[in-house]
Amino acid sequence: MTALTASFNELLKQREAPPAKTSFSLEELDEFLKEAYRINSHIASLHSRLKDVRQAYLSTAPQRKSHLRQLSQYQRQQILTDHEREEVDANAKKMLRELNASIRTLADAEQLRHETELVVIRKKYVRGLGALGAWAAGDVGGVGGRLGGLGRKSKSKEHLEAEGRAAQLAGHREGVLWFLRQRLQRCVETQQHMMETRLTREVEKSRSVLAKARPGQHVRSASGLPAELATHPGFQGFHEPASGNAFGGGKGSPLAHLEEEEKKRRQEPADLTADELQMFEKGSQDMLKYYESTLDKVMSAEKSLLEISELQTVLVNSLATQSAHVEQLVADSLSTEENVGGGNKELKKASEKWRPAKLTFFGAVGLCSVLVLWDLVI
Repeated sequence: MTALTASFNELLKQREAPPAKTSFSLEELDEFLKEAYRINSHIASLHSRLKDVRQAYLSTAPQRKSHLRQLSQYQRQQILTDHEREEVDANAKKMLRELNASIRTLADAEQLRHETELVVIRKKYVRGLGALGAWAAGDVGGVGGRLGGLGRKSKSKEHLEAEGRAAQLAGHREGVLWFLRQRLQRCVETQQHMMETRLTREVEKSRSVLAKARPGQHVRSASGLPAELATHPGFQGFHEPASGNAFGGGKGSPLAHLEEEEKKRRQEPADLTADELQMFEKGSQDMLKYYESTLDKVMSAEKSLLEISELQTVLVNSLATQSAHVEQLVADSLSTEENVGGGNKELKKASEKWRPAKLTFFGAVGLCSVLVLWDLVI
């Protein structure tokens, strides 16, 4: 981008204003901007850390203990455990809450400063009998509108300029707060997208494991029968494809034999050994534990996602409110500038006319002179 500092300094020189400073130092800024820069640096750091850990956070590849010794330190950082993912979520939520609280505190302090500045300006330029002075200056709305504030004619040029400077400063700082909230909202969106993607992948992984563990989906042998049935003693003669009318039905057909075996299997309990029963029970328990742990992960992720969504909703509402406030301050600043020019014209017009104060003064002087002369004559 082309540097416009030289051209800007020429314009300032034409206006008899000091040139712009080329150097920048945080020490020369006021406390508001120092705090704003501090918050912005923390937001940038958090966003950078979230982007760096994103790939490892979303990776669902299991860790192999046999390969951990061969991995470098950088490669180990690319693989996160569930506990480390939960720590990432917790730390991110904590930082987001703290940053949001810092921005809210800064906004409250700025609002208090702006209100105090307006009170100081009002006390400085409107003293004592300010409304009576406004009436004497020719502003009819000064007395009638005392409760609603001073009219445009009653405010001096210095008063309007002071209010204009205050409005410009407030508008600039409102823009800074809006920028900080917008940056923080981007961090919230990044964290929310990471958590949603992780939750989706966990659910898909659970469905995949469940599909593999469903009964009835067994590996089939070359004869077309399931592997468990192909090794059964009653199916030793049916490993090869049958010819003729082998499947035409009948008493000795494989279909009838299969139905008889199925009836016997339902009527008689399965002849399983104690080791096989123990193995099946252990497999069922392991599967149950796996689904319980997966359910806990999903519930924890949904809870964290809900908290992040609530924080994002608060930030969106704050941004909308602050955007409207900034627009209002900009409009007030422009109207104040117009009021300064209009006030100068009205002051010139008022100075050309007979004011109520002049009439009152001359009337009082005339009355006093008449009374003094009358007293001397008598």
